[in-house]
Amino acid sequence: MNAPTGSAPQCLVVNGEKLPAGSGGSEELCRALERALVARGRQPRFTVRVRVEPRSILTADVTLADGRTLPALHMAEMDRPITKDTLNRFGRAIVDHATGGERQ
Repeated sequence: MNAPTGSAPQCLVVNGEKLPAGSGGSEELCRALERALVARGRQPRFTVRVRVEPRSILTADVTLADGRTLPALHMAEMDRPITKDTLNRFGRAIVDHATGGERQ
């Protein structure tokens, strides 16, 4: 899934079909990322590739505009299925990770 707008960061979700239907899937994950950026007032300066792995583990690989790759970011939802709330929290975590936790 690539983010649909030119102003949004490139968002690619691998194995998105493994996300529960109730979570909103790959599209919802990319929208969560966009919402987190808007909430922070940040201009996108990175791309993200999220892998949906077994046991409800999400892994994000972030590449900054200058080509630097950040360490992988992981999130696991062990005690319940992945939900829209999970995707929203992961979207915020990705933005924090990509921006170095800067507050504006």
